[in-house]
Amino acid sequence: MTSPNSVVAGARGVMEGLLSDPRLHIPDEIAARAQRDVTFVGNPDPFLPVPFRIAEALAGLKGVEAAFAGAIAEQRGLSPGKAAIDVEQSALFMFSTFLARINGKVPNDPSLTHGGRPVKDTDIHHSFKNRYRQLATNCYRTKDGRYYYTHGSLDARATMRILGMDPDRTDLVETKDILQAYGEAVGKFTAAELDEKIQAAGLPGAICLSVDEFLASEQGKAIADAPVYELTSAPGPKVSWPAIAPNTKPQALTGIKVLDLTRVIAGPAIGRGLADHGATVLRVTSPNLPDLQGIVPDLHAGKYSAYIDLDAAEGRETLASLVRDADVLIDGYRPGALERRGFGRDAVRKLNPSLVYVRENCYGWRGPWAGRAGWQQIADAVSGVSARYADKLGHPGEAIQPIFPSADYGSGVAGLVGTMQALYERARSGGVFDLDVSLCYYNLWELSLGLYDDAVWERIRPSAPVRHNWDVVMMLGGVGPSLRAQRPSLFTRDDFWQVLPAPTYGPEGKVRILRPVVKFEHLPVLVSKGPSQNGDDAAAWPASST
Repeated sequence: MTSPNSVVAGARGVMEGLLSDPRLHIPDEIAARAQRDVTFVGNPDPFLPVPFRIAEALAGLKGVEAAFAGAIAEQRGLSPGKAAIDVEQSALFMFSTFLARINGKVPNDPSLTHGGRPVKDTDIHHSFKNRYRQLATNCYRTKDGRYYYTHGSLDARATMRILGMDPDRTDLVETKDILQAYGEAVGKFTAAELDEKIQAAGLPGAICLSVDEFLASEQGKAIADAPVYELTSAPGPKVSWPAIAPNTKPQALTGIKVLDLTRVIAGPAIGRGLADHGATVLRVTSPNLPDLQGIVPDLHAGKYSAYIDLDAAEGRETLASLVRDADVLIDGYRPGALERRGFGRDAVRKLNPSLVYVRENCYGWRGPWAGRAGWQQIADAVSGVSARYADKLGHPGEAIQPIFPSADYGSGVAGLVGTMQALYERARSGGVFDLDVSLCYYNLWELSLGLYDDAVWERIRPSAPVRHNWDVVMMLGGVGPSLRAQRPSLFTRDDFWQVLPAPTYGPEGKVRILRPVVKFEHLPVLVSKGPSQNGDDAAAWPASST
């Protein structure tokens, strides 16, 4: 009899639940293919130190991804064979950004700026260069005994000033002293007072809510019934798959062109997944915008990367030209940002009526908070994930951020699956497709899968004394080593990891990243090139894609 706590069995159950979800409108032939051709393998015992079924959730989504990839391959005359999803590799995928290495070093190692080609400094507002500014992003207790997640975003100065913290202060260097200073600053406000100031300034930040509190809020009510992704369509013509050039080893999405206008993790994960299946992905950002350099090795692998300034007429003309030839556009910016620059859904459809338009945000696309700024930590705080984690750790009433950005990566895979569904339907029956994904959609869906029972939780719970004001750096240091101790072989398996040439990091530059999780018998799913840093490539479709 299969254990109810088997990750392998749980992943299949998640996949079957997705396939039968009437809100997703997954075609019957895809469901049949998934049941017939997708298997889940690997050690069935949970090992990630969280009570949520995050490994099952991710692996189940990957199963649906495999079903669509196989069906698309057959549409194109290819024979993919059966697919396998390793649940342990799926678990690693949940924090693969933290595991990537550049020339054997972590992506933010300062020595990488010396010798060869330097790492580009995209932290233009110095929000990550010292612990003082880093800890503007963290959870702190308010005057009324609640907890608030402040977020410095990519420019911590505005949040710091609201808290009365001088951004240029240099005397606070020890983490314990910095935490005390922030704790005192946040403790001067009630949660409602601080939230009013943060939201009035248009900054990310949230009162930490329980699941029940969120579902009782107007925002929670607005999205309570949302599926893990929302795909809508209107009548439109069929669009044939691009011709596959001779003497190539085709993949499911070979020839598909994707404009990736995203930052951080969730949005880039959509584009990275499409690149894994052979799409040509051109990431577009601006030299005037801050960015996270640390995600580049993992989430920019397989992509090209160009600079375009959308605040300049020339830049808007360049992007319009790219849109005309694109199949997919991914918008990961704050709701309204691209609309204000002339590249919202209605505007780009005048340039390219068959474009699949993908949007990713924090709170969801309905409700009074839909336009708010947000990050993974904000979604966890507001949706009740952090409160539930604290409760399971024996600290009821607190809010503790889990170490894994599961909503980031999970939303990325949800966006990938929805995009593949749109492309499949566009080629099979025609149509114009819009796709919405959200960190809070994902969190509510993941919470609906339930928690591990107490016996499993007692075995996997972290031994480190984590509390509400442990930020991601402290979590990685306190919890990370135990993961390697539990399953050391996972971090060295050749079939899980790959090393790619990365000349952007010097003549002998190399990156080590996690391989794609989906594996077919006969159809390649692979990272075809090392990552480009921001602005490395021309703002044009590569010759190989035309």
